[in-house]
Amino acid sequence: MHEAIKISLETADVKWAMQAASTSIGKWSGQAGYYNNRFDSHFKGKVGELAAEKYLLENGHKLDSHFRFPDRENLSDLVVKIKRYTEVCRLEVKTWDAKYWHELGRCISVAQYPDLKKKADIILWCVVDLKDVEALLKNPQEVTVSLVGWSKVEEIANVPVKDTGIGGMRKIRNYQLLETDLHSMSEFML
Repeated sequence: MHEAIKISLETADVKWAMQAASTSIGKWSGQAGYYNNRFDSHFKGKVGELAAEKYLLENGHKLDSHFRFPDRENLSDLVVKIKRYTEVCRLEVKTWDAKYWHELGRCISVAQYPDLKKKADIILWCVVDLKDVEALLKNPQEVTVSLVGWSKVEEIANVPVKDTGIGGMRKIRNYQLLETDLHSMSEFML
């Protein structure tokens, strides 16, 4: 794996992610998704999006942070404005729990890919190691997210499709990149 960039989120960010995840799960709980529709997944997604936003802002980028608005969930998570706003780069942030990263990480559902291709140019891959989300809910505290790499959306279609899932998990048809397929964050230039 490439060297990751570690981003620390303050307690206030974690609390925001909890609230945003609650709103998101409330919106999507009655609908079938590409993956399991659980609070835990939405929360991890929100902390990944916050970490990516923080990284980009700290590196001087101008952004539209669509993930912050529930009515924009069908858009890319972040839009980076470049060349004096004459160009944009649309980013989707995918966040995996560290315990699943090696076996299940870097997946894009075959069913999700056409929609992803329409709304994003790049995927930022994040990993978070949250041992006990329930304890974190009761006592919010700082969380560290690792930005481990990125991929062009068009690269996804060039990897093999396979059924992923371990143990009793439902098997999902996914494109799954290898860790070596990811571009290093040190190469992330807009």
